[in-house]
Amino acid sequence: MPQSKDTLSPVGKADISSRNGFWYRFVRNGEWFTFDRLGFSAATAALMASLVMVILFYVPTPFMSANGTFMTDYMSFWLAGQQALEGTPEVAYQLEKFVLVQHQLSQSDTIFAFFYPPTFQMLQIPYALLPLNAAHLVFVASTTFVLWLALRAIMGNGLWAACLLAVPACLNNAFHGQNGALTAALFALFLLGLERKRPVLAGIALGALTMKPQLGPLAPIALVACANWRCFISASVTTLALVALSTIILGGGVWIAFWEQIPTATEVMQTGYVDWEKMISVYSALRLLGMDHTIALALQVCITLAVVCCVWMVWRRNVSMHVKAPVLLAGALMATPFALAYDFTLLLVPCAFLIREGMERRFLAYEQVLLAVFIVLSASTGVIALSTGLPIAPLLSVTILFLGLRRYLHKCDPIWLKHSQARRHIQL
Repeated sequence: MPQSKDTLSPVGKADISSRNGFWYRFVRNGEWFTFDRLGFSAATAALMASLVMVILFYVPTPFMSANGTFMTDYMSFWLAGQQALEGTPEVAYQLEKFVLVQHQLSQSDTIFAFFYPPTFQMLQIPYALLPLNAAHLVFVASTTFVLWLALRAIMGNGLWAACLLAVPACLNNAFHGQNGALTAALFALFLLGLERKRPVLAGIALGALTMKPQLGPLAPIALVACANWRCFISASVTTLALVALSTIILGGGVWIAFWEQIPTATEVMQTGYVDWEKMISVYSALRLLGMDHTIALALQVCITLAVVCCVWMVWRRNVSMHVKAPVLLAGALMATPFALAYDFTLLLVPCAFLIREGMERRFLAYEQVLLAVFIVLSASTGVIALSTGLPIAPLLSVTILFLGLRRYLHKCDPIWLKHSQARRHIQL
């Protein structure tokens, strides 16, 4: 028989008091994680970001060259599409020639290399028909809309999906005109296809992800672990079809040029041409801390092998997608030596699965707080690294991986849920 409130022991009263305290309610249980608060914050962030984007495009800022060209990563995407329209797609992979093309446009010495495969260059062709600024906005809007559709399908709620799009990482991706939203959308469709027992459609989404190959190697390992051969074959066929299509449209020479510039991409990573502070990988964090290339790469390989073991362990078991998604996607960012801050947009997908599970059943202790830490810091790691010299970015990926592994250990089995719910509904 449960004790009445009047007959509780001092220990019981202390326990009640602690459960009503700030730490227990707002840190451990995350009672502040409500739609009205998050919805207001997300709407405010989205509005401010939209105003900032308009101002950046039409008001002189340090992000503009002397002739008014908006200098972001998207410029290289647009110019790669332009080269395809002009019949010289291989120029995008010949750095010396591509530098001249960029200088003619911007009259600036700032250079943005294009290291993506021809399948992604092919995608840029329709956007290259537009002026640069308009293409930037249309590319960001279209890929973000696809991501919203995918997140809505996961969460079953368009408003919650829209709130996730206001996460700083996604806004950072939009500012740079990067492909983080597209990558996240394809990963979301891949995982949704698997969850809904549509392996062929999942494989098509995974095959399209080969346009960003550094984030994809763990996915085939996951499919082998769960013996999903239909999805594996579908992804392979899709990849070959996209390669064939890009060869038909752009010509075979562009693939030769792409392979020939891979050593240049490797050199860019090793020499710090892209500032270590802007990157989020384990390798870049170790380089920022002063380690040389060989030691940093060796430790990166060790981390990658550990992540592969985690993916294999989780994906070979019949567990829910809110467990599999965090391990796979956080693992993807931890396993690659080359990833930048806008790639944190990818982790919106496991966040969506975790939030759905928390809303439908329950959040684990401190889960909401850890999700909030990731969300708040997802676009600030570069600033923190520049100002303090501390590369905290890999810790955000570790946080999401931890949430997935923690769910895996709990497994959310009926017995555990029954006992957990019983503890929450004890009559005092």
